[in-house]
Amino acid sequence: MPLKLEGNFVVDAPRDQVWNFLFEVETLEALLNKIPGITVERLAQISEDRYEGAATIGVAMVKGKYIATITVVEKRAPESVKFRGDGKSGANWASGEMSLTLAEQNGKTSLTYTGIGNVGGMLASVGQRLIDTVGKHFVAHGTKAFAEELAKRSQPK
Repeated sequence: MPLKLEGNFVVDAPRDQVWNFLFEVETLEALLNKIPGITVERLAQISEDRYEGAATIGVAMVKGKYIATITVVEKRAPESVKFRGDGKSGANWASGEMSLTLAEQNGKTSLTYTGIGNVGGMLASVGQRLIDTVGKHFVAHGTKAFAEELAKRSQPK
């Protein structure tokens, strides 16, 4: 069952800093844990372009613990990056790709994202409408958390 995502948001931090934050495990874990419905239990970088982790993801009765990998498929520093994610939870699975484009905007960074995700197994039986709603919830909260956390981390100490 496909889920398409696209949009953009602005981070109050220079593009080079935002680029570096995209690949820091501590930053990624902090960001993910700020999204309601996601609790990261473990996240580790196992090679330059590959991460593995475990997280409980879901809302209400649609919740599961996922074991996942995130792979950097393509990157052109500091302009764009494409990630691929794959996760499995019992009889459910999820996969997808997300492309980010970073553009300088008066000392800030404009991020444009496009992606497609797929879910299968028992999770797909809950219907496209619920999956779209939950996906949009995660993206809305995720982009807000991303912008806030990166702006905070870019401030001088």
